[in-house]
Amino acid sequence: MSEEMPFIENEKGEFAVPCQIKISENCVPLGKFFEDKAQAKEWAEDECWIFTGEGCFCESCHEQIMRNIANLQTKKMN
Repeated sequence: MSEEMPFIENEKGEFAVPCQIKISENCVPLGKFFEDKAQAKEWAEDECWIFTGEGCFCESCHEQIMRNIANLQTKKMN
């Protein structure tokens, strides 16, 4: 497992953090672009993106994962 967060670089040389799983309808597929990776990472942390060790996923995808888990638990109980 890598400890390096992946970044996307635009044509201006700015960096943004991508959502790695993109499973939510409301997914934010790409964070805001900043002049350096540290600012992009700070933005993702401020927006409560989850760092997995291999990438990040946005809060909307995190909520979708939690709903999926809850649905699985409900199905197991029935």
